[in-house]
Amino acid sequence: MAAVVVSSGIAKMNIFADRATILREEIFPRIFFHLVILYLCKAGLENASKCVLQFMSLLPLLIADDDQSKNKLHFLIWSLLVVRSQYGQLDDGARFHVLSHLILETIIYGKAMLVTNILGRDDSIEVNSNKEAGFILSFIQKDRVLATAAYEVKHMHAVQADRLRNLQKLNSKLNERFTKETQLVQIVDDQIHLSISSALSSDDSRKAAFQLAFDEDQQIVADKWIHIFRALIDERGPWSANPFPNDALTHWKLDKTEDKWRRRFKLKRNYMFDERLCQPSSSRNEITEPFFDQPSFSTKVPEKMKRFLLKGVRGITDDSGYGLFEDTNDTSESSHSPSENQNQNNAADSSDHRTTVQNKKDTSSTNGDSDYTKVLCSVHCVLVTPKRKLAGQLNITRTVLHFSFDFLVEGTGGSSVFSKFKDKKDSDRKNELGCAERLYGCRDSLIRINGGLMQNQSNKIKHHRRWNIAKIKGVHWIRYLLQYTAMEIFFDDSNAPIFLNFSSQKDVKRAGSLLVSLRNDALFPKGSIKDKNSVISFVDRRVALEIAENAKERWKRREISNFEYLMILNTLAGRSYNDLTQYPIFPWVLADYASENVDFNKSSTFRDLSKPVGALDEKRFKDLEDRYLNFCDPDIPSFYYGSHYSSMGIVLHYLLRLEPFTTLHRSLQVEFLENSNSYHLGIKQDGEPLGDVALPPWAKGSPEEFIHINREALESEYVSSNLHHWIDLIFGYKQRGQPAVEAANIFYYVTYEGAVDLENMDDMLQKYAIEDQIANFGQTPIQIFRVKHPRRGPPIPIAHPLYFAPQSITLTSSVSSTISHMSAVLFIGLLDNTIILMNEGLILSVKLWLTTRMQLGGNFTFSGPQENFFGVGSDVISPRKIGTFLAENVKFGRQLLATMQINSDKYLILCGNWENSFQIISLSDGRIVQSIRQHKDVVGCVAVSSDGNVVATGSYDTTVMVWHAFRGRPSERKMRTANFEISENDHIIMERPVHILCGHDDIITCLFVSTELDIVVSGSKDGTCIFHTLREGRYVRSIRHPSGFGLSKLVATRHGRVVLYSEIDLSLHMHSINGKHIASATSIGRLNCMELSCCGEFMACAGEHGQIVLCSMHSLDIVWKYAGAGKAITSLAMTPEECFIAGTKDGSLLVFSVETALIRRGSMPQTSVKPSGAG
Repeated sequence: MAAVVVSSGIAKMNIFADRATILREEIFPRIFFHLVILYLCKAGLENASKCVLQFMSLLPLLIADDDQSKNKLHFLIWSLLVVRSQYGQLDDGARFHVLSHLILETIIYGKAMLVTNILGRDDSIEVNSNKEAGFILSFIQKDRVLATAAYEVKHMHAVQADRLRNLQKLNSKLNERFTKETQLVQIVDDQIHLSISSALSSDDSRKAAFQLAFDEDQQIVADKWIHIFRALIDERGPWSANPFPNDALTHWKLDKTEDKWRRRFKLKRNYMFDERLCQPSSSRNEITEPFFDQPSFSTKVPEKMKRFLLKGVRGITDDSGYGLFEDTNDTSESSHSPSENQNQNNAADSSDHRTTVQNKKDTSSTNGDSDYTKVLCSVHCVLVTPKRKLAGQLNITRTVLHFSFDFLVEGTGGSSVFSKFKDKKDSDRKNELGCAERLYGCRDSLIRINGGLMQNQSNKIKHHRRWNIAKIKGVHWIRYLLQYTAMEIFFDDSNAPIFLNFSSQKDVKRAGSLLVSLRNDALFPKGSIKDKNSVISFVDRRVALEIAENAKERWKRREISNFEYLMILNTLAGRSYNDLTQYPIFPWVLADYASENVDFNKSSTFRDLSKPVGALDEKRFKDLEDRYLNFCDPDIPSFYYGSHYSSMGIVLHYLLRLEPFTTLHRSLQVEFLENSNSYHLGIKQDGEPLGDVALPPWAKGSPEEFIHINREALESEYVSSNLHHWIDLIFGYKQRGQPAVEAANIFYYVTYEGAVDLENMDDMLQKYAIEDQIANFGQTPIQIFRVKHPRRGPPIPIAHPLYFAPQSITLTSSVSSTISHMSAVLFIGLLDNTIILMNEGLILSVKLWLTTRMQLGGNFTFSGPQENFFGVGSDVISPRKIGTFLAENVKFGRQLLATMQINSDKYLILCGNWENSFQIISLSDGRIVQSIRQHKDVVGCVAVSSDGNVVATGSYDTTVMVWHAFRGRPSERKMRTANFEISENDHIIMERPVHILCGHDDIITCLFVSTELDIVVSGSKDGTCIFHTLREGRYVRSIRHPSGFGLSKLVATRHGRVVLYSEIDLSLHMHSINGKHIASATSIGRLNCMELSCCGEFMACAGEHGQIVLCSMHSLDIVWKYAGAGKAITSLAMTPEECFIAGTKDGSLLVFSVETALIRRGSMPQTSVKPSGAG
């Protein structure tokens, strides 16, 4: 037996050697024996003979000297005898002889293993002898034959069983192979189907994206056409049927623009006014009919001008299409502001389907901005507005937040809306045409309301809205229907906040966090230094509490007003103008509505702020208390008040006279006290029709006086000392729990967060019913404070001397110039702690404004005492003459100059140049860094917004141009604006204007621009003042000087008051931002300067009479006069510390401030300015 040697030594018997042994000893002999038998039985004689010869030659090798071989030999001989007996007669007996010869040879070879040793026998064997068979049988043993036969049978059974097993294994392998092959075929089929499906889906998505992009482009084009058309036909347009001034009745509605304190007091033109609201309603369904029977734009165009209408404009302005763009002039919901959307129009990132989102990067990559147009997040949501709720798709790219309208929501817009998205998507997939109809908002299967199709309403809704992510200033996670599934996004570019409700907290958190991250990245790209004050956070519950604590401390220190603090709390508590069920809450503070005058020194003038409003009437409260104590219901907890202090019905009741609340009220009030649109509000029992709100006697019939006194009351000392009690009730620890019970501040349980678990409610009908109840009957604000709110700190008169003690301000220093050629100081500007001066000889000086006692130097010296707290410091740059020439017909003055600050760099803008340009001068070195020439005539005035982002210029060519400041990093070579690109890096202001505003008939003399109010106000020599929106450049209204004299100056406050001055009749006229005349006054001499205090409550005037006159910006009444100049005042500035810096005709500077002795004592005589009509 062979062995195998391996590297590790002698191994076990090789498997191949084992097999060889088995083959030699057992298998080969058996095979040979079987082959011989087979040939002898079945083969021809010749082949059989050859086989026998080969067998005989191998026979010695196959016979071994062992029992098994002996048994096999005996069995072989027996088997040959059997074969011979059966097949021996074949071939005419020849086969018999072959077999006999084989038998004989076998016996001879195996004679040693047979029974009898035949080697010693002499008798021969006769082949043909009859005794031969018996003779042969004598050599073999029967038991060996039988044993071998039994062994062979057993072996055959074993072989058969083994082969069956092998066959089964083979079948199993074949089945496995077949299964794998089938699976591979199925995978290939699936891949083919998937590829086909993906190709079809990609094509469908491409078509859908294209359709959406086309739809959005059509919307933008139509909006632009309407804007152009309205500019042509309005009262200052060339096609106007009623040129200004006229007596045509104009209808207005609320503008959603908010200022920094979230006030909304602007009105805008209501082009969709429904005249039927001015008539008694004959039936309930009358109001809900479509508006398509209203007069179209074309009816306002003179007949001789209609032939100039382009075909496209006719299609937009005819009766059938009039209602299509109801919100076209709605800037708060505008989706295509030029300054932020020009570079996004080519990106079809507004797909309704997630498959479209995946293909966006492929379809939009050709424009080179794929990183900015790629959709980073796409989610279904509901856009909540006061007028309606819009369900759609929210897509977030790196630069733009895009909402694509899907369908109009009926009812509350709660959880049931999101189940409709899936149903609608399945339905859309069945019919591609149906999808296209849905994208246009024209599906006939929309829900019917009061017999009118919602289709008609969706036709009037903008299907696409875009917002610039870089303009976001806050993202708040708030509640909707008491569930934390919504967020409100605030902007810093006069865009109204947007309110979005999502299907889950997960979706709102994901979208909100992404928006905050993208906004911060947009303002502070990687590698730049981040300004902590400009970085925002996602305002969740934790961040809201931190902001509230910070605001509370500022309020305690009187750094912010009561109004500001309450608005901050409202915002943090999720109160929103967009959701009428969560409208902001403010306290009613006055209790006296009968007196002729209001006395803020009497506590009886005010209500008790420590009690809920429902508990102020003792008799009524007694009944409520009895009900609370005796109420018994196993499912409903006891409550004092079944109706909430803030609900949709209450909001609509108070805002009834102001659109859009009028329409909302009829289907279920800023200027809300007057029925300026002449709505039919009903008739009282005495037959008198309801009109304006009946005002208390102390309002003197003036809605403005009513609002002013209420605002003064809110900021009064009584309210400041007691407001913390009211905060405890509404936002604080008395809102819930045992303190609320003790304060009798318990409302119906469904108005509280957590009272009902809507998220885990299985009964959908009950869930929808509770959602309706929450939406219609009020929601308690988010609880902000869990402990008692502290009382406000004492007043600090020295911080606001104009309000508390205007007489405490006196002339504290007089600074004379040492420049050889003294000339009048015509301009004084103030940026941070820097004073910018420009005199009549175009000599620029930049000095420090000091608020502490310092050693002073430079070209100015004090002629008065050296113990002043405020003063003018040394030169920042030495005085230098500006190298430019003014036009001959330009009178140099304050209107030609303005200051602006971009990041930490300060600039002076100078206009009036002979080449019709205006120039930007760096205040760090006096160098002219930019000159812009776009006007067709001399630039006569300039104004800069308070944030320094916008510049407006007025020209002798009667136009106003609006410019954007560039606030990018100096290293940026590529700067984008709405319609162009530039490649220089020294530009301070973009080279092309974003708006060119027209309408005046003579030169522009004065300007005001405000990003907070979204307004541009221009005054002209033609005696009119025109208001345009800043963001979109739309005409709003015109105001005419009562005598028609040209306007010389104007100032406007952040509170929406505009004062116009004409030096022809020396008159001052105050108007509201909505065009209403409020007050008039006449100056005692020609005014050279008019400046506003930082708070906006006071206006300081000065001129040839040599004194500063302080006026109230509520009534133009004179508050105080500051004499002491003794010479004509040619320029004036008011500092944040409420000091005056006056420039005189002889080049001197006068500083009026609080006396140092009063500052050191920290107190002053308090004679605060009282509101008009106050006792």
